Amino acid sequence: MSSLLKQLDAAVAKNKDADLRSVAFFLTDDIDATEAKLKELAEKEKISDNIPLTVVEGIAGPEAYKIHQDADLTVLLYTKGKVVSNFAFKSGELDEKKVKAIVAELPKILPSKEEVDEQAKKKKDDEKRVEELKRKLGELKKKEKDKEKDKEKGESK
Repeated sequence: MSSLLKQLDAAVAKNKDADLRSVAFFLTDDIDATEAKLKELAEKEKISDNIPLTVVEGIAGPEAYKIHQDADLTVLLYTKGKVVSNFAFKSGELDEKKVKAIVAELPKILPSKEEVDEQAKKKKDDEKRVEELKRKLGELKKKEKDKEKDKEKGESK
């Protein structure tokens, strides 16, 4: 599993512009012990914050996820709210060949170059709009202060 986590971590770092994200949920009935093991794993394997290791109480998991009872590990790849690939492994079944198969599926959930470019343009436009709104807000605040000062001057006469 650590190989999978490290490769997903690297893929997220490599695909920041595409807004690729990953999270690992660990279903357990012993939260404290699992959190301790995950902290140790993250430190030992140098897994970054690109892939949060998240503990969820209850080994069945959320009902909507439909986690197979016999699965020790389930990997879901999804985009735009739709699961594109679903991998389930019993204990000991995940090997390097299967990790490579999972990683090979990542392009299915990555946006096209055109979509990435469009997202970047939209983000830049949004940043410009925010700056313009900040500027206008500053002007309004200044006008309001000027009115207050004029009012105080008028009352003191």
